[in-house]
Amino acid sequence: MVSILMVPLLTAIGYEIAPPASAQVNCDQLNQEGIVDVNTVEEFLLRGDGMSDVESEDEGREGEEDWSPVRSDDLEWHDLCPLRNSFTTSFELYNDSAVGLRINMITGLKYTFSVDLQPLNDSEERPVADVYLLQEKEFRPENFWDFGMYYTWDYSSRHSGDEWRDDFATSSPNAQNMFLWGAFRDVHSYEKLDNVEFSVALDHPEQSSCWIFEDCKAEPESMLLIIDSWDNIRVYDAGPQGENYSVDLSVEVEERISLPNWTVKCFCCGGLISILAAPFIVHKQYMKAGNVSLDVGAADMMPHLDTTPEENVKEQNPLQ
Repeated sequence: MVSILMVPLLTAIGYEIAPPASAQVNCDQLNQEGIVDVNTVEEFLLRGDGMSDVESEDEGREGEEDWSPVRSDDLEWHDLCPLRNSFTTSFELYNDSAVGLRINMITGLKYTFSVDLQPLNDSEERPVADVYLLQEKEFRPENFWDFGMYYTWDYSSRHSGDEWRDDFATSSPNAQNMFLWGAFRDVHSYEKLDNVEFSVALDHPEQSSCWIFEDCKAEPESMLLIIDSWDNIRVYDAGPQGENYSVDLSVEVEERISLPNWTVKCFCCGGLISILAAPFIVHKQYMKAGNVSLDVGAADMMPHLDTTPEENVKEQNPLQ
């Protein structure tokens, strides 16, 4: 009774009464087509000097000077359910910025991404931007001791004018693979385009890695689809165009018909074993052919010794 009477008092002081805890989301039921569910898709925006959620960006669109974006290190990702449904959405891509979404892809499904850029303000110039599919470990560091040129670090240092950016961009491929961020499988980078469509299917679950002496559990690693219009460290990307674009994005999810992974091992091992066994099989057949027994008694070894003399041959006296 006393607690009920104290509720208005606590509310007036400034405390908020927490709502009842809802039951955990059942990921298996999140498969309704055409719906962008916050439990499966997380949208984000890179603008200014950092990153923020797309929803929080609406508060700063009125005044550009008063808006202070959230830094990428301060943004906390939410736990996402696997994406199993298709959907469409749209963004507004500002000049010298990037937009995208974060999803959790799983095996057994094929994901087809379609990105279409349209100019705003009735501009006749062809929109140009870059589209990347990144793993979460390429987007930002997971721990404070992680070293490398991640996508967020690249974005925050784009106007620094440091020469080391050019040195990294023109370094050897081995150095770039070691220190620079890269697209998923090194192929899903589409630059200087206004329309692109590509498909991705996972052969095995993408999971975070652990150190040898670290006691941790491998967790699913999310993927990020990024559309940017800023000059990143890659050599052949599209720089700022000085225009804002409208981005129409559609993601189609369908079941993937594929053979199990162990069939590849069986095929490769079977072919190798056949090549190695071929000489032994030929040699065995050759030796088997040379061991055929012959019937010596029945064989006619010298037939001309068994013939009778011819009758028409006349005997001649050597003295005559």
